[in-house]
Amino acid sequence: MKKYIVYFVFGTILTGVGCSLDRTPLTGPSTGTFPASLDEAQAGVLAAYKSLSNDVQQYEPFPNRWMDQLSDIGAMRTVLSNWPAYTMSIITSSYSGVQTYYARIYRGLGRIHLVLDNLDILRGKIEDEQYYQLKAELLCLRAYYYDWACKVYGDVPFIDHCLSLEDYAYARTPKAEIINKILTDMDDELIDNLPVSWAKQTWGTARIGRVAAYALKSRICLQWGFYEDAAKYSKKALDLADGVYDLTPLDCTYYPTHVQGEPDPTPLFGFAAETGSAEWIWAVQFNRLAASNTHSGIYTYVSRVHNGASSAGPSMAMMDAFQCTDGKSITESSLYDWQNPWKNRDPRLDLYCVRSGSRTMGVQFSTDPADKTVYDYISGASVANADVTGNKSEYGPNGIQGPGGFLWRKYNDPAYYGNITGTDYEDELDVPIIRLAELLLINAEANIEWAGGDLALAKAQIDRVRTRVNMPGVNGSTRAALRSALRYERKVELCAEGFRWFDIRRWKENDGVTPLALKAVNGPQYAPAFGRTTSNAKPIIDENWTVTYDGATTFDGKAFDARVHTERKFQLGKDELWPFPYDEMVTNPLIGIENNNPGY
Repeated sequence: MKKYIVYFVFGTILTGVGCSLDRTPLTGPSTGTFPASLDEAQAGVLAAYKSLSNDVQQYEPFPNRWMDQLSDIGAMRTVLSNWPAYTMSIITSSYSGVQTYYARIYRGLGRIHLVLDNLDILRGKIEDEQYYQLKAELLCLRAYYYDWACKVYGDVPFIDHCLSLEDYAYARTPKAEIINKILTDMDDELIDNLPVSWAKQTWGTARIGRVAAYALKSRICLQWGFYEDAAKYSKKALDLADGVYDLTPLDCTYYPTHVQGEPDPTPLFGFAAETGSAEWIWAVQFNRLAASNTHSGIYTYVSRVHNGASSAGPSMAMMDAFQCTDGKSITESSLYDWQNPWKNRDPRLDLYCVRSGSRTMGVQFSTDPADKTVYDYISGASVANADVTGNKSEYGPNGIQGPGGFLWRKYNDPAYYGNITGTDYEDELDVPIIRLAELLLINAEANIEWAGGDLALAKAQIDRVRTRVNMPGVNGSTRAALRSALRYERKVELCAEGFRWFDIRRWKENDGVTPLALKAVNGPQYAPAFGRTTSNAKPIIDENWTVTYDGATTFDGKAFDARVHTERKFQLGKDELWPFPYDEMVTNPLIGIENNNPGY
């Protein structure tokens, strides 16, 4: 609940900014006496949660959403600071994103340790249940941060206490050792002290409950290849979730043009979801009434007609990945018409993405240069089409410096209509970290990849997610067929939520060795030609639902009319990770610049 952000801010004031690898002197209570009461401990825990909302990069909650723009399913403006370099294998240890994200991880860990170090002081002063609940939350938060750190940087220093000006030098700990430690810390007996979920009218999705804890544990196990454990813990989470969490119903009506209506994903990805969705299990909380507790996702994603930046959106390859309503790819289905490409498609195409000819946030959306004006259904008047004409229209969705023809619809709530200006584009929409659809897919994948897994259960979990959007069940029951179906489902269901960058690094091609990223993020990224809203380019879609183009093959046999939006590059043995931050290598004597990640 948003009103409880006030307590997050109170906790932030209590804990100050110390206790992190940046060696900032402590300005909060002494680590020798804090926490001295249940109130102090609770404030400290809430401050640790507040750190999650401070992880904003390029206006966006990070890594929850922005990381997808660095994968094959997302595209971004070609002159967006230095972010395009992250897909070209040219980033260095000095890049701002590389350094600031690392620092934020350890600042978050510092807040956790400020409470955790002396939590035992409260033994006997507070109820055992309260003590174990607080400890479980802190250790789950710590696991969340270290999992991200290892996924992005590999081996990192494992710090399990507050640092001082004298105690700061730690070598990089092998990631396998860290993952083993955080999973051990998330002991089942400890987790079972948490409530299944926190009451909606108090903490809502702000705090980690038992379902969230087991879901997080299963996610970490899945990421690092512990499939049997991932199946075990995701089942625990799902059993606990029964009757508490459920998939949010979505209206899958197809609107051929903007005249007919507008797709509405807001029950799951808008303000209505914050209190009305039973699918959100754990979320980052934002509130514009609290200092430094907003992001600017609405500005980042929306059309220039709405005074947005149209900085990022789905790639053409992402749009071509959506199946037809018969469950087949656009290269196989008899339902697909390349001249009318949006008809008979997986409803999530329109629910999660914005394509020319549709409506977004109450206004007609068009990337056709012939449409100098578009219709505003809220004001009832035609307005200038800033996406194709006027000041800075080159940054429009399919402009010469735009993201590649399309925009994301997830998280763009029409409630922001008319509220975005050049100086006021604060967004306070909460961002889910874990939702039930992901948990179902974790359980499905774990059972597929575990030799002793239940393949029938895996199919049922995937089908449950597909049924929500009126898509047919998976065709096939073999491990290979289910693996293919699972990889499609994660790609489309979780798009724009920050999972894809990691999925294509952990998933392997048929050889069991080569990461999908080598194929998915290597070579040209295509977009519709300038002046066009669709393309005749015929994609190549493999069994992993990786979409590529050969630059020549078309649906109509005529000249290939897609354009190269950007060139991307993935180097094996290097781009599985980011480089290690330069500042940490030169200030930490136990690391040094000679211990960077391979290839950097």
